[in-house]
Amino acid sequence: MVDPQHMRTVMEKYAASVSAGDVEAILSFYAHDGSCQIPVGGPVQEGIDAVRAFYEGNELAETLVLTGPVRVAGNEAAAPMVAQVCFDGVNYELDVVDVAEFNDDGLLTSLRALYSLDDLRVV
Repeated sequence: MVDPQHMRTVMEKYAASVSAGDVEAILSFYAHDGSCQIPVGGPVQEGIDAVRAFYEGNELAETLVLTGPVRVAGNEAAAPMVAQVCFDGVNYELDVVDVAEFNDDGLLTSLRALYSLDDLRVV
């Protein structure tokens, strides 16, 4: 089982790496066979090459900030966050919950982001 504090730290560093636009740092949290689904309901990117293409090919949030404690159960963690994004010159914020699953080496095997663009708020 993965140390709960490790999972909390990864989620904190993931948010900071997204805010910094640091794709290499983001990828360092993933297992080689990891996947992401951002948002849930969208396509699942499977394997590190697909995950890399996703993060390189999409605009990342201007900022991604934890808004509460990371919750851990077993090898999974859920993190409440607020993302700031910009579309057509307008700044918005959006509530997000990221749910991550970790392997025994402490690397992400799955990261899923729960949100809907219907919930965008003008900042």
